Amino acid sequence: MNLLVIIPNTMHNYSFSAPLAWMFSQHVHQVKGIYGFELTRELARDYEYFIIELNWFIELKEFGLLVEFIKKNNNKAKILFGGLYASLKYQEIFKRYDVDFFIRGDNELPIKMFLESISPGKIPNFVGRNFENPIDYIFREEDYRELDFNLDWFPSYFKNIDKNQMYLLPMIITSKGGCSTVHKECDYCMGAKHKELKNIYNRPPLAMGNETLLSLLEKIEKKFSAASVQVLSRCNYDLTKQYFDIDINIEIDSPVPIEKINEILYAFKKCLLNISVYEEGLCGEAVRKNFKEILQLEDPDHQVRFYAFDREAAKLDIPQDHLLHSEDVLPGWTHWDYYLNSEQALVFSEHFYYQLEENKKFPVKNQTIDKTNLDIQFDL
Repeated sequence: MNLLVIIPNTMHNYSFSAPLAWMFSQHVHQVKGIYGFELTRELARDYEYFIIELNWFIELKEFGLLVEFIKKNNNKAKILFGGLYASLKYQEIFKRYDVDFFIRGDNELPIKMFLESISPGKIPNFVGRNFENPIDYIFREEDYRELDFNLDWFPSYFKNIDKNQMYLLPMIITSKGGCSTVHKECDYCMGAKHKELKNIYNRPPLAMGNETLLSLLEKIEKKFSAASVQVLSRCNYDLTKQYFDIDINIEIDSPVPIEKINEILYAFKKCLLNISVYEEGLCGEAVRKNFKEILQLEDPDHQVRFYAFDREAAKLDIPQDHLLHSEDVLPGWTHWDYYLNSEQALVFSEHFYYQLEENKKFPVKNQTIDKTNLDIQFDL
């Protein structure tokens, strides 16, 4: 099987999701990856099988255009879709778009079987228009160690990515299927919706252990010069006496013991560490009290940045070049409730799609949308 993977670009320039770095690592010669604006009639006709990512609801408009374009130019095409938003709304997506397959829950083994040309009706977790297989494949903690990282199938990523972007592939996320460190006031975030996520994955969030994290960093170090880590579990990882010859960007979304910050920073050749000073929840209390001490740990290759809402930043003397404004990092549309209204989500996604300069390259004539749609208000 030869497969074309298409990544919508509406989230932000050259967006990605972490599993892309490991999902196709054993099948790089069968898979080619492109961004949505790179899709051509020739590519649509050259492939029979396609995967289109639908990770964020603001990608809906672009997703629909991609599906329509592929099917118009190739009536034999089979489209598998997947991603965060798709997991919530896959039944509605089947009704609205001419797509063929979806994977519920964990997808590492199902993707492998699909690429080995096993019939979708025999693949666990697979869903089609006329069947829905049980969620019999469940990712386990020991499966983390089997992950490998390879992006040779996706040359567009390295061609387009800004090396100064905050997050780069490959990315390690230390909790799978939800955030393992939910805090007070986190109700807006999908990662905190453990009940809903358990319905998707048939398991609770799965935190990564210390030895697993170290082994994955060793794998990345052998192939890549830069990477990212997002800590969505307790920050109890032991990096003492460790050194990785990579440029790393780390975001920690759990309480960080102050004594660990120096240890984390200097375990890497270069490190940008992003931590929060939020008043809500547990993350920021120790950091708010000690941020001046933390700044003294820096050198040119080992830097710290602080997430803060404007009201919090105003109370602290954080240098502007060390401040990440959370209103920008977490815009209002990331709220959980926004994901649940499909009609409004589609209108909102049109706004994002037609704002992007890159989408003018896509070989579908841009439609004109009502200017009233450009000031979207969701009913929450």
